[in-house]
Amino acid sequence: MKNEPKLSDLMMAFFICTACITILEGIMGMLFFPDVKLGYNAFFSPPLFGFLSVLCGAVTWSKKELSVKQILFRRVLQLILIEVMIFGLNFWAGNVFEPVVAVTLAFSIALVFITVYVVLWINDQRSATAFNKKLKEYQRIEGKRRI
Repeated sequence: MKNEPKLSDLMMAFFICTACITILEGIMGMLFFPDVKLGYNAFFSPPLFGFLSVLCGAVTWSKKELSVKQILFRRVLQLILIEVMIFGLNFWAGNVFEPVVAVTLAFSIALVFITVYVVLWINDQRSATAFNKKLKEYQRIEGKRRI
C-alpha cells in the first residue's frame, strides 16, 4: 500500500487528533490538577500538539509499497515520536509529572493515537463502501446498455 498522504487526510487527522487531545487534557486536568485554572493561552496547546503529531506521521510516508510489518513498525515509531515530543515539550515548559501522572499520560497518548487511526479507518471504510456501491450501480447500468 502506497502511503502518500493527501491534504484532506492530513487535515482530518489533525482535527480528530486535536479533538481527542482537548478531551484528554480536560479529563487529565480534572483528575490530577483540579485546582489549576488556565488562561486563554491554554486553548493553543491542543492544536499545537495535534499539528506536531500529524508532522510525526511523516515517518509513515513512503513512495513505495510497504509490507504490513513495515507499516506496523512505522506506526510504532510514530507513536514513540509523539510520546517523546509531548513529554519533551512539557519538560521544556517546566512541567515535571509524578510517575502515576506520567504513566497515565503515556497510556492516554497511545489511546488517542489508536482512536485517531480507528476513526480514520472507519471513514476510509465508509468511503470505500460508498464507492463500491456506486461502481456496482454503474456496472449494472453499463451492462444493460450493452445488451
